[in-house]
Amino acid sequence: MPTKPTASVDVAVPTPPAFSRDDLPAEGRDYPTDEHLRSRRLRLHGFAFRHVIDLLQLGREERVTRMLLDDPIATLDDAMGLVVWANKLYRERPGLGLWHTRERSGRFIGLFSLTPSGDAGDVAIGVRLLPSAWGRGYAIEGGAALCTHAFETLQLPALIAQCAPENRSVPPLLLRLGFDEIETGEQFGNPARRFRLAREDWHGLRPRRAGARNEESPQE
Repeated sequence: MPTKPTASVDVAVPTPPAFSRDDLPAEGRDYPTDEHLRSRRLRLHGFAFRHVIDLLQLGREERVTRMLLDDPIATLDDAMGLVVWANKLYRERPGLGLWHTRERSGRFIGLFSLTPSGDAGDVAIGVRLLPSAWGRGYAIEGGAALCTHAFETLQLPALIAQCAPENRSVPPLLLRLGFDEIETGEQFGNPARRFRLAREDWHGLRPRRAGARNEESPQE
C-alpha cells in the first residue's frame, strides 16, 4: 500500500532555532498572541509559550511528520525554541512568521507560515495541519490568504514552496494557487519538489480540475 500523503507544505525553520536572552519576553511574561490574519474560517495568531502543547501535538502526529523535509517538533525544547524563533521573526521581518491557526470556534488545527528560505532572499509558504482538519479546504483557504498578504500587503516579488517528492497532496494544492513547478532541489539535505509563484502571476484561486480528488485528504 502506498504511503498516504499529508496536507503539509514544508515550513522552513532553522534547526535548532538560534536566539539570545534579548529575544525572550521581559520579566517572565509570555509573548503576545495578536491576530495576524484571518480568512472566512481561519484565525492566524502569533505563537507564545502557552502554545507549546499544541506544537507538540502537531510534532508528534505521525501522519503529519512522515513526509516532512525537516525534523519534527519532538521535544519541549523544540517547541519552546520554535516559539522564540517565531517571535524574533515577527520583530525582524514584519509580516513574515509562523502562526498558530484556529478555527472560528477557537480549536487549534495547525500552523501556516511565510518564512525566509535559503540564501537567495526567497520566502517560502508553508502549512501543517492536524489530521482532524484535513479534507475541509483549510489548506487552500489559508494558502490563498497568505498569498494575498504576501503580494498585496508585503509586495513580495515571489513565493516558493517545497514538499517531499512522494507527497501527492501538496502539488495540486499549489497549482490551484498558481504556483509552477521548477527544478528539483534539496531542503535540509532531503530531495524536494520545488514550486514558485511570482507576484504578477497571482490571480487568486484557479478552478479545481473536474473530477480531482480532495487535495487535503490522505489518499490510498
